[in-house]
Amino acid sequence: MHNYSGKKIHNIIIFLFLSTAVFAQVENEIVVPDSVRIDSLMTVPADTIRQPGGFPVSRDAVKMPIVYSATDSMRLDMKNQKVYYVNNASAVYGDIDLKAYYIDVDLVSGEVHAYGRRDSAGKMVDTPVFKEGEEEFKFEELYYNFESKKARGINIVTEQEGELFMQSKVTKMQDDGSLHLSGSKVSTCDASHPHFYIQLPKAKAFPGEKIISGPAFLVLEDIPLPLVLPFGYFPVRQDVSSGLIIPKYGEERNRGLFLKEGGYYFNINDYFDLKITGDIYTNGTWRLGAGSNYRKRYKFSGNFAFTYANNVTGHRNLEDYGKSTNYSIRWSHAQDAKARPGSRFSASVNMSSSGYDRENSYTVAEHVTTTKQSSVSYSKSWAGTPFNFATSLNQSQNSSTKKMSLNLPKASLTMSRIYPLKTKKSSGSKWWQQLTVQYSANLDNRINVADSLLFSPEVWDNMKNGFKHDIPITLPLNPIKNLSISPQLSYSGVLYTRKMTKRWEENYYDPVSNDTISGIIEEEIPGFFYGQSFRPSISASYSPQLFGMYTFKNPEARVIAVRHVVKPSISFSYVPSMDGLSTDMYREVQVDTLGNTREYSIFEDGIYGTPSLPNRNGSLSLSLINIIEAKVRSRADTTGKGEKVKLIENLALNTSYNPFLDSLKWSPVALSFRTTLMKEINITARGAFDLYQLSDEGKRLNTLNWKATGKPARLTSFSASVGFDLKRLVDKYFKTDEPNTAAGESGIDKGLSSTDEMNQREDMMPGGMPSGIEGARAGTEAEALNYDEYGYADFSMPWSLKVNYNFNYSKRLFDPVVTQSVSMRGSLTLTKKWNISYTTGYDIKAKAVTMTRLSVNRDLHCWQMSFNWVPTGYLKSWDFTIRVKASVLQDIKYERRKDFHDNQLSR
Repeated sequence: MHNYSGKKIHNIIIFLFLSTAVFAQVENEIVVPDSVRIDSLMTVPADTIRQPGGFPVSRDAVKMPIVYSATDSMRLDMKNQKVYYVNNASAVYGDIDLKAYYIDVDLVSGEVHAYGRRDSAGKMVDTPVFKEGEEEFKFEELYYNFESKKARGINIVTEQEGELFMQSKVTKMQDDGSLHLSGSKVSTCDASHPHFYIQLPKAKAFPGEKIISGPAFLVLEDIPLPLVLPFGYFPVRQDVSSGLIIPKYGEERNRGLFLKEGGYYFNINDYFDLKITGDIYTNGTWRLGAGSNYRKRYKFSGNFAFTYANNVTGHRNLEDYGKSTNYSIRWSHAQDAKARPGSRFSASVNMSSSGYDRENSYTVAEHVTTTKQSSVSYSKSWAGTPFNFATSLNQSQNSSTKKMSLNLPKASLTMSRIYPLKTKKSSGSKWWQQLTVQYSANLDNRINVADSLLFSPEVWDNMKNGFKHDIPITLPLNPIKNLSISPQLSYSGVLYTRKMTKRWEENYYDPVSNDTISGIIEEEIPGFFYGQSFRPSISASYSPQLFGMYTFKNPEARVIAVRHVVKPSISFSYVPSMDGLSTDMYREVQVDTLGNTREYSIFEDGIYGTPSLPNRNGSLSLSLINIIEAKVRSRADTTGKGEKVKLIENLALNTSYNPFLDSLKWSPVALSFRTTLMKEINITARGAFDLYQLSDEGKRLNTLNWKATGKPARLTSFSASVGFDLKRLVDKYFKTDEPNTAAGESGIDKGLSSTDEMNQREDMMPGGMPSGIEGARAGTEAEALNYDEYGYADFSMPWSLKVNYNFNYSKRLFDPVVTQSVSMRGSLTLTKKWNISYTTGYDIKAKAVTMTRLSVNRDLHCWQMSFNWVPTGYLKSWDFTIRVKASVLQDIKYERRKDFHDNQLSR
C-alpha cells in the first residue's frame, strides 16, 4: 500500500486484465499486486490473449487505458482491491471524462464510485460532473462501469439541448446512452430550485433527442397545479425536424372564437424549409399563409412569405354583412458578396392590399405606417471597363390613398467618365486633356393604379414606357481659384410608345358631364416615336470663402474668440436654342375663345420629358451660407487653449433668377437654419419667401412685393423643430460623482435568491415608500427605492426620455395654417427586474393626444411578464401576458387581451 498524501498524482493508468489483473502506473512506476503476479510457469487461460509484452488480457477488458489523477492523495487498498483518489479526482476514458472530489475504483468489478462533499453548512460542493461527448451531467453521487457503460446516479442535474434542464433523484444510464429517470423535474429554469417545473414520476430520456414520460403535472412555486397530462413528450433535438404547429386560441368580439397560426412545418432539406399556417374564426373569416427560409452557404440566403385572407364582417343575411379578400407578399433575398464578384442580386419586397394591415396585422407599426417600398434588383459591372448595368423591379404603395406605383422593369447602362485625349505617354496634365465623355441609357415602364386593380387587365392600359440615352461631352476649366467654368455639348434622345396631341373644340360633347363644352381635347396616339436634340451649354460658378475673427481681450472671459465664416456662391448656366439640330417636338394649341395660343410638347407626359427646350434658357443662382463658431474656456480648463463650439452650424439663403422668362423671373427665397445648443439640443428651421405679390384671386402677379407693400417678401411657409435627449442633458450637467445606487446595484440585489428578491421588491412598491425625515433615516431601504438619503428621487436610476417639438406654418394664399405637435418616447427601469417604455405625443392644434403606447415588462427569471396598452385612437387595445422565456415551452403561458381589431371592424 502506497500513500502519496499532499502530492499531486497524475498519469495513473489502470489496465483491467481478465477480471482481477490490474496494472497501475504512478509516475512511470508499475505496481503489480502479488496475488496477480505472473511468472514464467503460469499457464495462460484459454479466454485470454497475450500482449506483445507477454501479459495476458481478458477478452472482456476495456479497449483503452483509463487515466486517473488527483490533487491530494491516491490510496491503494490491496486487501479490498480498491483505489481511492481525493480532491479534484479525475478519470478519463476515451471521450468520457469524470470529475469529482472523491473517486474510488473497484479493481475486481471495474466500477467507479464518485461523489462530492458538503461544507460546514451542509451545502454540496465540488459536485461530481460526468461528461460524455457533448452531454454533461451533474450529480451528488454516481456509480459507473467503464466496461458495460452502465451507471446509476443520485440527484442528477443535466442540461438538454433546447434550453431544458432536468433534475432526477435516481437515474440509470444504459449502454446505449438512454436514461431511466425516477422522481424527475423538467424545466427551463436554471435555478438550483426551479421556480416551475413539470413533475415526471417516471420517464425515459434520449439525450439530444427527446424525453418520454408517463403521467406529468405542472408545479409552480412548489404548488402542484390541477393540470395533469396522461403522458409527456419533450423534444430536445438540436437539429430541425418537421412537425405540427400548435395553434393559438382566443376570442374577438366581432369575429368570434378563433384558432390562429396553426399548421405544419416541413424541414425539406438543409437548403430550405416550408411552413404552412392558417387562421379560422367562427364568423367565417379565414387566413392561409405559406413561408419559406432558404440558404446556401457562400451563395445566398433569404425568406419568402405569402398570405391570403378572406375577411368577413357583420352577420350573414343582414345589412352589416361584408366580405373582402386581402393578400400580403414578403420576400427578402441577399447574395453573398464573394459568390459572384462584379454582379449582385438582391430583393426586399413588402407589398399587400390596402386592407390587409388594417384587418389582419397585429403589429402596431404596420398600422401607423402608410407607405411601403419594395425592390428586386440586379447589377453587373465589368472589371477593367467603365461600364455598369443595373435593372430593378420597384413598387411603392400608399395604404391611405390606396394607390400603387410600379416599375416593371427599370434598367440602366452607364459608362463612367473617360478622358479620351489622355494617353499613357502623356506627361503632365494639359487643359485640353481634361475633356470628358460619358454615356447613360435608361429604360423604364411605369404603372400607377389603384391596388384593387393590380392583377386585372386594366393595369397594362395605365403603363407608360420610355427610353432615354445621353452623351455629354464636358471640358471643365479652373482659370482662377474658386472659379469653375464648364462648357458642354450633349446629345439626348428619347423613345416613347405614344405621343400627345391637343386641339381646340368649340362644341365638344363630354360624356361624363353629359353636356356640350368648349375646351382643349387631348388625345394619345400609340406607336413608336423618337425625339433627339444636340444641346450646347455653358455653366460657371464662383464660390469663395470669407473669414472674420474677433478676439476678446479680457483673459478672464469665458469666450476667447468668435469666428464668422461666410460662403457666398454665384453660378450661371445658359442653354441656347438650336432648332436646326433638334427634332420638332413642340406644337401650338388654342387655349380660349379669344384665339390665344400656347406651346406644348408632344412628349410632355412622357417619363423622361422632352430632351430639348422650346427656347433658350438659363438661370443665375445665388446662395449665402453662414457659420459662426466660438472658442470658449471651460471652468475646469487650466491649459487656456479653450474648446471650439459651433453657435450656428448653418444659416443659408438661396434663390435664382431666370432672365429669359417673360415674367416671374425670381424664384422663392429659401431659408434654412441648423444649430446645436449645449451639444445636445438640436434646432432646425426652414422657411420660404415669395418675392411677388398675390392678386385678389390668389394668383402670383409680376409685381415685386416690396413695391406694393414695402415688405421685401411674403412668408409662404415656415417649419421648425427642437429635439433633445433629456437623459443625456441630466447626465452631462447635473450628474454627480457619487456611486450609482440604481436598482441592480442596491443591497436588495445582493445575497437574495430570485424568489426572495421578487417578493422583497413587491413589498417595496409605492405605498411603503419613506418620505421626509423618516426617509432620510431609512438607509438601505431608501437606496432600494431609488431615493437618496434626504428622501429625494435618485436621478441615477436608469431611464431615457427623448422629446421633439414640431411647428409648421403655411400661407400659400391668404389664410395661414398652423400645426404644432410634441412627441416623447423613452423608458424607465424601476428596478433590476421592472421596465417601462412609452411613446406618446400631443397635437396642439387638434388638442388631442397622438399615438400613445405604454409597455410594462417584468423579468421573472425563467418567466417574462408584459403589459401593453394603447389607451386612445382606433388602435385602442391592451394585452397582458405571462409566458415561459424558453421557446421550447412557449405554449406555457397566460394571456389576456382586448384586440384593436374589434374597434375598427365595429366602426
